[in-house]
Amino acid sequence: MNRAISRRGLMGSALAAGASALLPGARLAGAIPLPTMLTAAPATVPLIGGEWPDTRVWAYNGVVPGQEIRVRQGETVRVIASNGLEQPTTVHWHGIRLPNAMDGVPDLTQKAIPPGGDFMYEFEAVDAGSFWYHPHVNSTEQQGRGLAGALIVEEAEPVRVDRDVTW
Repeated sequence: MNRAISRRGLMGSALAAGASALLPGARLAGAIPLPTMLTAAPATVPLIGGEWPDTRVWAYNGVVPGQEIRVRQGETVRVIASNGLEQPTTVHWHGIRLPNAMDGVPDLTQKAIPPGGDFMYEFEAVDAGSFWYHPHVNSTEQQGRGLAGALIVEEAEPVRVDRDVTW
């Protein structure tokens, strides 16, 4: 038996399915997570605070250190790196096992991301642990100006801890 579905019915079903993902605790088996956006660009941030002036930095998403990326062991990490700098950059995932093409080493494992360009990093988080990400183009300058962040891969089965501190 062939059942036709109207456009309205299809849209309503899609909307209901999408909205259910927003419910607290909802996690669909096999669901593809949305990519994390990671934009490297100049920013001004209050590094010291108080009466001291803000500091000009290069930041991921306007914060130093860059936003924490947190996934569970076995999940797929998907990050769209966008280059808002005036020079090429990449993102290197320090200490984590991943496919060579996702390692972020310019002219070796990938082409550098040009100014205004993007690159999609996608790999499975095989091992649990605390890792970090940073550029591998002009590393001394780009890291020194603030481009670095934490990648936390939680164990597949939650572990009891007293507290969790990254920065």
